[in-house]
Order: sequence, then structure tokens, then C-alpha cells
Amino acid sequence: MIFIYRLLPLLSAVFVAFSFWLQLQYPFQYPWIALVGVAVLFISAFLMSQGRVKLSDLMEKMLPTFIFLATLVFSLLLSESAVGRWIIICLGTIATYLSLELLFLLAFAPPKYPVHGLSRVNIAYVPIILFYAAATSVGLMTFIHTPIWIHITLMAVLGLVLFRTTGHPEATREQNNRWMLIGLILGLHLGFMGAVLPLSMYAQGAIAMLLFCGLLRMRRYLYHPLPKKAQAWVEGVAAVVLLIAILTTTRWL
Repeated sequence: MIFIYRLLPLLSAVFVAFSFWLQLQYPFQYPWIALVGVAVLFISAFLMSQGRVKLSDLMEKMLPTFIFLATLVFSLLLSESAVGRWIIICLGTIATYLSLELLFLLAFAPPKYPVHGLSRVNIAYVPIILFYAAATSVGLMTFIHTPIWIHITLMAVLGLVLFRTTGHPEATREQNNRWMLIGLILGLHLGFMGAVLPLSMYAQGAIAMLLFCGLLRMRRYLYHPLPKKAQAWVEGVAAVVLLIAILTTTRWL
């Protein structure tokens, strides 16, 4: 039986890639074909965790991956170029394999599991989630005039959930609750910003990604071991430079 579990990360990743590709071949069936791939990820994670990982721990560790795949499915709506579509397929495939592989190690081979492996991978998913979610949602407002409240609600929910599921392992429950509130408020601000700034959808996605991840990174400086002060300056200056570059080089609508 463990042999089947060992193959699940690879088989699930291949299935996700196929479901995304098949969805592009049958666009009028959107989003049901691609969502089958997300369901396979959930089923595989649930099977591997049975009796080995608590359900609450499983949801906290795997929820960002589910959100990641769901965001990629969402982004298929406005992905027009072949390169952009293949990037989405590759991202979904890699994320599925990597998260399930780490979950397998956590469940079946704990000594080989990297310290905070899934937590670190989940944080790496956040910039991509924010970029695709914000860009696609703004694009829908621009092209088919979806209600503004949908975009604001989406960003607020993402802010709340992502700040909770990427919390520092040493954070207390009270600290996590405060950061959830901060994430909710930040998401609301990003939602309103996306609704009023006359920028392209990709510029909106990049700005939302930078602002959200900047605050998320600042949270890391509250816990030991603290990153070096020079590193903080480099990261802060780089973020400001990128933000200014986006605002000054992108075409305002």
C-alpha cells in the first residue's frame, strides 16, 4: 500500500497537468474539468494523511496549495498566450508534486521531512497567488464589468486566509488572530486600490503582490532568529524600487 502512496505525488501532478490542458481544449466546460485536478489534490492529501496527520494540521499545511491551484484555474479565464497557459500548467504541476511529496515525507518518513518544509513552500506560493488572483479579478472588472464588491471580497478573503495559513511556527494563537485581522484589512485596501487605480491587470497584480508580500515579510522580523538588518534594508529598498518602476513604466488607462 505504501508503494501506491509513494506514487501519489507524481500521479496527482500528472493528472493536474492533464486536467488543466484538457480544460483549455474545452473552454465551454470551464471550470469543471480543471477543478477535477484540484479535487484529486485534495483526495490524495486526505488519503496520505489518514491516521498520520491530524485533519486540522492537514488543512493548515495544504490549504495554501489548494488556493494556489484554484487561483491558477481562475487565471485560465484570461490567459490568452500559449506561453502564459503553459506557465500556468507547469506551476500547477510543480506545486502539486512538491506539496504532496513533502506531505508524504511528513506522514511516512518524518526524519526525512525538512524542518517547516510545507510552511516554507506555502509562503513561496503567496506571491503567485496574489499576482494571478488580483490580475484576473481586475481583468474581469475591466472586460466584463463584474461587480467591484466581488474583487474586494476576494482580496479580503485571501488576505485573511493566507496570513493565517502562513503564520510563523512559533506564533501564539493570539498573534495569529491579530495577523488574520491585519491580513483582512490589507486585503480590503488592496481590493479598493484595484477598483480605483487605472492600471493594466498585470500591473495591478504586480502591485498587489509587492504590497501584500512586503507586509508578510515584515512579520518575519518579529520572530527569532531575526534576519540581519542589512538584509532588511536590501529587501525594503528593492521592494520600493520595484513598486516605483511599475507605477512609472506601466501604461495608465
